[in-house]
Amino acid sequence: MTLWHTRAWYRQSANKEANERGSRASISMDGLCLDDTVPPTTDLSQMVKIARSYFVDLHTPEPNPPERLAVKAALLAEVAQAYANLPPPDSPAQGPFTVAEIQAIQKRMPNTTPGPDGIQYSFWKALASRVEDQDLPSLWDTFQALTNDLRARGTDWCRFKDTNISLFYKKGDPTLTKNYWPILSMNMDCKMWSNLINGCLAPWAITKIHPDQKGFVPGQYITEHTHLAVEVVHLSDTTGTNGYIVSLDQAKSLRLD
Repeated sequence: MTLWHTRAWYRQSANKEANERGSRASISMDGLCLDDTVPPTTDLSQMVKIARSYFVDLHTPEPNPPERLAVKAALLAEVAQAYANLPPPDSPAQGPFTVAEIQAIQKRMPNTTPGPDGIQYSFWKALASRVEDQDLPSLWDTFQALTNDLRARGTDWCRFKDTNISLFYKKGDPTLTKNYWPILSMNMDCKMWSNLINGCLAPWAITKIHPDQKGFVPGQYITEHTHLAVEVVHLSDTTGTNGYIVSLDQAKSLRLD
């Protein structure tokens, strides 16, 4: 039987712990709903369906009207023209991955939460460090065969990209699905494949990315923008200049674990 409670009940029963910044470090998800027009449900199966329905709808592309397609095409053409003359990196990697390239990822194999297959990082680490056996191929030879198969048949088969989705509370009403970040936990072999692709694309992408991009770029730090914002506010105060800072909330952002 589905149980229904008011939002005041959830606010009283939620486990709210303040961290050093005074925000909520954790919160219990005792109920969930799509919007505030209906009361939240405490039935676990219904909560799972609600969360899945919300994020599937959120991340399903919608057809763009002709005028938006025209604006998008013009923007892409402008970006392409602006970055066309930027030189690419020397000798970008091409073709199938070599065993040496695959072995290089062992230094950055992610020690994170396992995906739907439940295989822990320690299992892959043990395989990687296993002494060579003449009767069995090494992990790296096997993984090279997998990458070649993925290149030939793509990644949309055998549920290779399946993930577990966990919800991380942001702020606001804890019963509204929109107030949670989705965190995706991928299988370790998919993470290793992603690391290979990222390592191949990163040298080329860095030469094309605008210098104002600070996050997730080697040698750049997001805190630089924080310091810039503080300096802009200080400059406006000291010179009496009117100004504003625009903060955009990305509703469709995802975090991969």
